[in-house]
Amino acid sequence: MNDSLLREPQVELFFQAYFIGMTLGHLPFFFDDIGFIAFILKFIVSMPIVFVLFIFYRVKYIEINSRPFLWSSIIFIVILLLIVAAFLLLSGGSIQRLSLLAFFLIISLPSILVACIYFPVMIRLRLRKEAVR
Repeated sequence: MNDSLLREPQVELFFQAYFIGMTLGHLPFFFDDIGFIAFILKFIVSMPIVFVLFIFYRVKYIEINSRPFLWSSIIFIVILLLIVAAFLLLSGGSIQRLSLLAFFLIISLPSILVACIYFPVMIRLRLRKEAVR
């Protein structure tokens, strides 16, 4: 494994994973009447979460780059738990009282899953490419 690549933050891959995840995870909603509006609102709601994740990544990028699949799965599970907690708190535990914020948090799950898969795969491909050189 190429150690020099792990010592550099892969910032472009971080944001690339976010934008690919937003686009691919939102594809089923583009075919609805309010799909584009939901995409914009989901982008606005996700910005604080991405900012916190980016700060976390900049602080611990060596550990994250060395085990990207582990850290991506941890981040996905933590965000999933936060979304479930927000859903339960905002809706009172019933689907009839679903708030708009809880709705946007729930439809952001496919985007988060795509981003959490895309990032470690691209890190591994970049490591493999560096090893071939």
